Amino acid sequence: MEIHGSTQAADIPSPDELRRRARAMGPALRANARKCEDNRSMLPETMEAFEQAGFYRILQPKAYGGFEYWPTVFYDVVMEVARHCPSSAWALGIVGIHNWEVGLMHPRVAEDLWEKDTSTRFSSSYAPFGKAERVDGGYRVEGRWSWSSGCDQATWVIVGALVDMEAGEKNHLALLVAPGDYEIDHASWDTSGMAGSGSKDIVIKSAFVPAYRVHNISEAYEMADPGRAAFTADTYKLAFGTVFAFALTSVLIGIADAALDFYIDYMSKRTNAYNGTSFKQDPLAQQTLADAHSLVDGAHLRLKRDFEEMAGCVARGEEIPFARRVFYKWDAANIAKQCRDAVNMLTHASGGSIFSHDVPMQRLFRDANAGSAHLFINHQKNSVNFGAFLLSGQNSDLML
Repeated sequence: MEIHGSTQAADIPSPDELRRRARAMGPALRANARKCEDNRSMLPETMEAFEQAGFYRILQPKAYGGFEYWPTVFYDVVMEVARHCPSSAWALGIVGIHNWEVGLMHPRVAEDLWEKDTSTRFSSSYAPFGKAERVDGGYRVEGRWSWSSGCDQATWVIVGALVDMEAGEKNHLALLVAPGDYEIDHASWDTSGMAGSGSKDIVIKSAFVPAYRVHNISEAYEMADPGRAAFTADTYKLAFGTVFAFALTSVLIGIADAALDFYIDYMSKRTNAYNGTSFKQDPLAQQTLADAHSLVDGAHLRLKRDFEEMAGCVARGEEIPFARRVFYKWDAANIAKQCRDAVNMLTHASGGSIFSHDVPMQRLFRDANAGSAHLFINHQKNSVNFGAFLLSGQNSDLML
């Protein structure tokens, strides 16, 4: 494979250095969190800081200026960012995971994106809201797609459509649309949760997408993505649905970490207005903290366990078993739910004063509930699918 801007080992920061850079951004991210929400999108200075720190390159192929790290390195960075500004972490997590996704797609996609500029990024909206029809040499795309997180930090976009194929069946394709062929509806995003993620609508009047510039969800389901032969690093041997789901879940883990930190600090200083006793001595406050801590600690351990198990399969030259892929998708959703539950427990035990706009806990509460509602990590949907698989071997989720 021809190399464009190949990253040399000396230019790649270590995982510890990437984590250190994320921690160093904490004060600025916290200070600007409300400004980010008011902006309804990640702040330009935050995007620039992420770019300079190399966060978007963590999973990008080395052949195109990336670091090709295992996904957990990226997740650690996303978790740390989420502790301070969940909206920015959400946009980073989704846009950053797309640079990994390119390693699954036809190698010409990487050339289109990065031959001239290895910092090019794209956002997404995978749900088949719009239309695409087969034409000579590719597809004609049109329509409106919602919830394209981080679209203001990107210059390309990938959108989903159900396409009529030659055999008569409909195939779910994600089609990568070039700059100038789409518009962002900046008035379309106004929410109470993940308000600063900039998950705006994409509008395409008519765009041509070459046949190779797609991510075929059926091929991803079969682990038959065309890029796997060209991009051979271990990180590209994992399933699309697993890696994408845990990018979202990582944001929830970071939010829950921050909620624990806030609760400990806040309750250790709080006193009961009626009797003057410290809430440090309140059994209910103590039990709530212990229960929430257990949920969050379990979230970290399970993510670590899942990816260590995947690493073992890859090291042995084995494909990830399909049954485990079903489990991992459910586990990502279940971890997200448990983190949301932990945040809710801590919020409701902290008292009504934490809902002031200048108190971080109310933002963590809103963002945890909004993020965990994303269909990809929706707990009910994924639990139904996993339970059906355990009982009958049936799977209805093609985004594994």
